Amino acid sequence: MKSIPRASSATAVEDGSNGDTDTIPTPIVIIDQDSDQDATVVLVHGDRLGALLGTMNALKNLALNVVKANVFLDSSGKHNRFSITKA
Repeated sequence: MKSIPRASSATAVEDGSNGDTDTIPTPIVIIDQDSDQDATVVLVHGDRLGALLGTMNALKNLALNVVKANVFLDSSGKHNRFSITKA
């Protein structure tokens, strides 16, 4: 079984060209319960391949409903915004 090292402060490139070891970047997750009166907003900032699918799967496993999702890319990376409610 292949071991995946923990994320570090070193920058990793998705194509694996970051040098001799691969790392998984740690996403920044912000939970906002104030900006929307009908849902909790979860912001995920990161640049990992498969992060969107992983986040959706995690929310599903927590029995949460995603009522709205926005996914966008800018010069600082990928940003995912989910409005969630309890199932």
